[in-house]
Amino acid sequence: MAKQERSRRTYEQFLDAAAEEFARYGYSDANLQRVVDRTSLTKGALYGHFARKEDLAEALSGHLAAFLEELGERGAGRGLAELRSLTMEFAREVEADPRVNAGLRLMLDAAQSEPGVPGRLRWPPRSASRASADASASGEASGETHPRQAAEPADLALVILVGAYVTASATDRKGLAERVAALWGAVSAASGDEGQAGP
Repeated sequence: MAKQERSRRTYEQFLDAAAEEFARYGYSDANLQRVVDRTSLTKGALYGHFARKEDLAEALSGHLAAFLEELGERGAGRGLAELRSLTMEFAREVEADPRVNAGLRLMLDAAQSEPGVPGRLRWPPRSASRASADASASGEASGETHPRQAAEPADLALVILVGAYVTASATDRKGLAERVAALWGAVSAASGDEGQAGP
């Protein structure tokens, strides 16, 4: 096996192991020795790719950011139906991709410990160009702010997603999409919009 390919595989193994560690323990309680123990590699090999725990966390947060960027690009609108669809897709990805799961755990931990920290979860996910256009359209660019304008459906989507995530019984978040669908169903039933209750 070529040296470059071996190095890439080692890097990927450590990211996968770190994803399990951070999803289970969060940032502050994550332990690099346990990350190493989840692989058949050495601590020296880990340090060859990631000098600090922060480097692993940044790589996983970057993986989540890339997924959110892609999801935001595909999000057609900000109506409740679109937000529901985005939260369902996000929940499925959290279940399927341990790195997205870990990235979300890290982001929520950071948001909880430091309110207002840059990189907090924004909902719906938006690309930089779309965020700029949205800010201009809403008057944010000129200093005008309307905190309640068009925020309620997005707030509801975020509460459903984060609420389902933090109350999940397993660290791998299996069943998250099903729980998110059930919560959306309850919201639809309560609002009398039975036609939107399906996943």
